[in-house]
Amino acid sequence: MLQATFMQKVIICAVCGFLAASLIQWAKVFVEGADDALNKGYKHHSVMGDKP
Repeated sequence: MLQATFMQKVIICAVCGFLAASLIQWAKVFVEGADDALNKGYKHHSVMGDKP
């Protein structure tokens, strides 16, 4: 097994952190888009107007 140098570990951690942040951001956008699509027909029936 190859022994990673300190710099390689730093780069690997940075890449993993970036991928994790990208995945979280994609999930937020996906959930918001799915929520809007599901609730599109019910916007005019909403009792609690949390969105303008």
